Amino acid sequence: MSAPFIPPDIVLLTAPQLLGMMFNWGLWGILTVQVYLYYLFFNDSLRVRALVYTLYFLECVQTALSSADIIHWFSKGWGQLSFLSDPYVNPIDLPMMAGLIAMTVQLYFTWRIWILSASLPLAIFIGAISVAQCVAGFVAGIQALQVGDLTKLSSLLAPKLWLAGAAISDTLIAVAMCYFLYRARQRSLVPHTNYILKRIISLTIETNALSASVAIITLILFIRFPNNTLFICPPYALGKLYSNTLLVIFNNRMVLPNDNGKTASIGLKGLTAANHAHTSDHSSRIQDDGIKITVLRQTDGEPSDMDLDMESQRGVHTMTKRISLDAAPRR
Repeated sequence: MSAPFIPPDIVLLTAPQLLGMMFNWGLWGILTVQVYLYYLFFNDSLRVRALVYTLYFLECVQTALSSADIIHWFSKGWGQLSFLSDPYVNPIDLPMMAGLIAMTVQLYFTWRIWILSASLPLAIFIGAISVAQCVAGFVAGIQALQVGDLTKLSSLLAPKLWLAGAAISDTLIAVAMCYFLYRARQRSLVPHTNYILKRIISLTIETNALSASVAIITLILFIRFPNNTLFICPPYALGKLYSNTLLVIFNNRMVLPNDNGKTASIGLKGLTAANHAHTSDHSSRIQDDGIKITVLRQTDGEPSDMDLDMESQRGVHTMTKRISLDAAPRR
């Protein structure tokens, strides 16, 4: 029996699928850690927690379906070239579920834009684009299942609309969020608030730019290389990027305590969350007499920005004081 013919460009059919699945698994592991940290340190409203855990559930389903694709292509279809171009359940776990996850995260950011800007038309416009890309993703998945060949999808319009809509929505969200956050930063006179807004602006630019770039790269590969599966690799990471983006924004509220070199590492117990009982720690070390004074203030709710600013200027708190003596004797 003669060996099956192997085309010279076989790597363009196998490598994108395998690498895309590796990115998918890796980002799912990162997302799992982020969700675990969120579970440990935050007790947000029911709606926010439902959003986080629903996204994680969808990502677990998407990862399971993607794993089924790899088993179908490289295990069940081992040595059979026809299996490499068979969509199997790929149209479900990529355009459909990735579009749904992207829409969920984008609508959350759209709601934040509405809160920041109080501009309902702008929020409706961005939300409409987000919903449209999700619908296009579902249509693209249905059409891919009907075609039955991953190398013959270049003539379809729906995948292009899905990827273009995701990129446009991410770009609009990044621009709008940065503009309104920057405007709020310009109006604020509190250094603590300015620092927080600056950090949120940086995160918004980095995360949304990354997801938009992946969508644009996928669109370019889909149009430029229609006869192979290069366009499959980037979108395997697209849904996970959206979910990780949201968890990065949420978990960014965690604060790491100062490490003076006394401990080798900071474990989970060394983390404090911003929505727990707030603790403001201001330390001053007097070198002459070896006295270290640590002043703590603990309140039930979130302190105002003005309170934080006054505390940093005065260094005096009225709730609790703790004084510890160093080894050096006091003169």
